[in-house]
Amino acid sequence: MSGSQAASGVESAFSAEFAELYREHAAHVQRFCLSQVGDAGVAEDLTHETFLRAFGVEAGRRPSGDLRPWLIRIARNLCVDQHRRGGRMRRLLTRLRSTPAAAPSVELVAEERELLRRVQIELQQLRRRERELIGLRVAADLSYRDIGAILGISEDAAKVATHRALTRLRAHLEETP
Repeated sequence: MSGSQAASGVESAFSAEFAELYREHAAHVQRFCLSQVGDAGVAEDLTHETFLRAFGVEAGRRPSGDLRPWLIRIARNLCVDQHRRGGRMRRLLTRLRSTPAAAPSVELVAEERELLRRVQIELQQLRRRERELIGLRVAADLSYRDIGAILGISEDAAKVATHRALTRLRAHLEETP
């Protein structure tokens, strides 16, 4: 086997590994980024940057086991950097998990959009840490153990803090018409 064939084989394996990791985790990373920055275009850019870093600078720090918390940690750092550069932070609470069998009515779509708008407004009333906890739990779909690992707190502390943040959000939503 020549040197160019060996290099081609390594590139092929790298590309396949990258594609598999992206396919498996990109949606979660993008939802988390969207929950942090509130702009779909910026969230998409941050998602791509997350995977580029995962296979570049951060590749040597790659943990064994579940890679989603590691990817979300990279994404979180990029979101913080984005915020520091003046990006406006907004959060997304609701994710639509099920698709109705029939096309939704115009009224239902309007109600859901209004609810999402209210949630985004009320999220902005919460403290940064509360928005982050909600984003990690709801948008990124992480376990409390993973949230704790990302934030440097215990699993129990993550559970309690997330519960309190969600309770505050619910209270804000109930207060507004």
